[in-house]
Amino acid sequence: MNINVLMPVYATPLAWLRLAVDSIIYQNHPNFNLIIVDDNNPVGEITDFFDHLRDKFPMIKVVRKDSNSGIASALNFGLQHCHGDLIVRMDGDDIANPDLLKSHDEFFTQNPDKHICGVQIHLFDSEHHWYSSHPCKINRALAYLKPGHWFVNHPGIAFRRSAISSVGGYDPTPATLPEDYALWIKFLLAGYTIYNSESVLIDYRVHLKSFSFAPNRESADWHNFLKQQKALLYERGN
Repeated sequence: MNINVLMPVYATPLAWLRLAVDSIIYQNHPNFNLIIVDDNNPVGEITDFFDHLRDKFPMIKVVRKDSNSGIASALNFGLQHCHGDLIVRMDGDDIANPDLLKSHDEFFTQNPDKHICGVQIHLFDSEHHWYSSHPCKINRALAYLKPGHWFVNHPGIAFRRSAISSVGGYDPTPATLPEDYALWIKFLLAGYTIYNSESVLIDYRVHLKSFSFAPNRESADWHNFLKQQKALLYERGN
């Protein structure tokens, strides 16, 4: 199965970005392309690194946006350049397990009727380590009844290109709000079930600029957005 790995990048420390890219290059799955979205990074060490990747690795494609307008916009731009059967999300500051793509290939090959599969992640900072533990599957009813909102991870998730196309990609969510949660709601409203592997296949770096751990996560706008999105699971069915 041909897999496209979609990685948006903006102002990521170069040392972290190198680790993220290397973790994809050296996957135990040969049939993939890495689509890096250069989200209008200033010309400098990051863009020089992109030039190096273009020259050395034929399976890496770097596409540059003309302006920086948030991650949802960058992801939709990158989706236009994804032509594989399967799309896997990767961030420029995380590290993929060598079996990430192999695991997804096996899951989707064995389950042709399934469209979306997340993975468990190992979260770490300079002092702490902890792990996600999401249920094996989430449908619309389960997502609505679940006390919290976190039931699948964005890093490492895979979806069939037909599924993301059928829901119109990512909504143009403001950069301070969780575009991934809005996508999960769109998938569930469209009748898809979201599955989760039991395997820990991403090392997720927690820092002040980590989207899910940024200070704005405590804002009223953040929590109101989550509540409004979750309410759609009930409202659209009545």
